[in-house]
Amino acid sequence: MAAGPTVLLMLIAGMMAVPAFGQRWKVQYFYDENRNTFFIEDLSFPSATRGIAVGTVRDELGQNNKEKYIALLTSDGGEHWSTEPLKDHPRSLFFLNDSIGWLVGDNGIWFTEESGRNWKKISNQRKGDKKFGPTPGGGVLTRVWFLDEKHGFAVGLQKTVVESKDGGVTWTPVEEAAKPSADASHTAYSVIAFDGKLGLIVGGSVPPRIDDPKLPSWMEPERAVKRRQVPTLKLQIETRDGGATWKSSTAPLFGDVTAVRLSGLNGLVSFSFAESFEWPSEVYKIDLTTGKTAITFHAKDRRVFDCSLFPGPRAYIAAVEPPGKLNTVPIPGKVKMLTSTNLTDWTEMDVDYKAN
Repeated sequence: MAAGPTVLLMLIAGMMAVPAFGQRWKVQYFYDENRNTFFIEDLSFPSATRGIAVGTVRDELGQNNKEKYIALLTSDGGEHWSTEPLKDHPRSLFFLNDSIGWLVGDNGIWFTEESGRNWKKISNQRKGDKKFGPTPGGGVLTRVWFLDEKHGFAVGLQKTVVESKDGGVTWTPVEEAAKPSADASHTAYSVIAFDGKLGLIVGGSVPPRIDDPKLPSWMEPERAVKRRQVPTLKLQIETRDGGATWKSSTAPLFGDVTAVRLSGLNGLVSFSFAESFEWPSEVYKIDLTTGKTAITFHAKDRRVFDCSLFPGPRAYIAAVEPPGKLNTVPIPGKVKMLTSTNLTDWTEMDVDYKAN
């Protein structure tokens, strides 16, 4: 998230109220460097005190075209932050605990045992690197999830799902992921989530349309609101034994899956839609025992970007209030946080007015 050419407002789980799951969110970090903007690619808090954010610093005036990649680190819940340089453009983070984590970059997968203070490359994303072979199947990895220090899974473009049993150094394809009959050139697995031995990997196949717009929707608002949203093929593979076996399924659904969260007997899945759809986004709750789903949240003035789910259940939704009729305009919208203790009724929380 970024706001303006010189200041980044980074909003994290640093709540001002004393009770657990407090009711106020405050800005915990400002990036304030003249002419530069810090774009956060991903953020991970493996504990209440230890946090890591990774992203790209860009010169907004174009005087220096070279981008810098950095990690922001905190060990006191966001009260103080330090920066560390990165050698690769970061795509995503996954932390197993306070110390051990993986970073997926454009050029490879990186590993840390020092809470993000030192990263070493363990796997390659590019051909031509003699030390590491390219990703199996030719797909580019975008996200990883590890069940322990050795056993993990990764998802990516070209219908790629791979498994590692040596901490991410080598990978083998998960054959079940290739079974859905979708053109790999237009298909990606993008979301992965585990809770114990239960795991879900979700993706989609979006072939090009004849009426695909040449310009962004905010430059052609009249056309955007009239362009009909059509269902696309959604892919899912599921495991209930920690990845020993998988079962694949497909369904034509509207929108794009933006997040999957699992906890105990419950799950949350958020969808994002185009301007012509009635709702900018929807969040569904899943009964992980029966498999039944139901809408738990949608609002015409709230575009959901992420959600979190904890035992209890206790859930959070992170959304923005679009500043106009189009819900994807580049103008920053106000951050809106909502919480629920029953996955049915949602209450808006107080958010620092500067957050966007």
